[in-house]
Amino acid sequence: MKRFLLLSILFLSFATVRADQHSETLLNAVRTKIQSYKSYRVGFTATIEGEGTTAGTLTVSGRRFAASVFGQELYYDGTTLWNYLPKAQEVTVEQLDPTDPNILSNPAKLMNVDPKDFEHSSLPAITTTQGKKLQVVNLKPKQTTADYTALTLYIDPTTSLPVRISIAATGNDRPIELQIKEWKVNIPVTDKTFRFDRASHPDTEIIDFR
Repeated sequence: MKRFLLLSILFLSFATVRADQHSETLLNAVRTKIQSYKSYRVGFTATIEGEGTTAGTLTVSGRRFAASVFGQELYYDGTTLWNYLPKAQEVTVEQLDPTDPNILSNPAKLMNVDPKDFEHSSLPAITTTQGKKLQVVNLKPKQTTADYTALTLYIDPTTSLPVRISIAATGNDRPIELQIKEWKVNIPVTDKTFRFDRASHPDTEIIDFR
């Protein structure tokens, strides 16, 4: 019996190691694919239970990004972050630390996950209603963040790209569910793509925290 228990423990430990290795392989494949693009644009829907679903976009080139979702627009040119609220007609301006692990204020990190920054493990693959098999990886940030506590990536193994992302937001028991509808890669972008255009919004209040 003792031998059986020992073998069982060893098997479970080995299975856990294999799972971690599998999740790292999956994450590295996603990271390699994302970094092969000079730029990309993602179209998605974002859902919070009880708050409905909204469409959004995310455009990324290197560390720079522009995002639109939940009634706000984010622009980051590699140094300055603009958070524009059209309904309030105000924009906040601040410096963004590129090493900050928060993904809601720096969504370029959402598609470019570094396995070293997370405790991660793979889960059993799932099959969608369309018959597509997806690999599933759970991630928990090693460094405490202000905006989320965990991520779950659903990865298409034929493309090594996420097709669904679940974000466990801090202080919210209802995760944010992102369904990725479209990828456009190596799209043309300019510096203006990643900067708030003050001239086009002359009545907007500027709140500068720099």
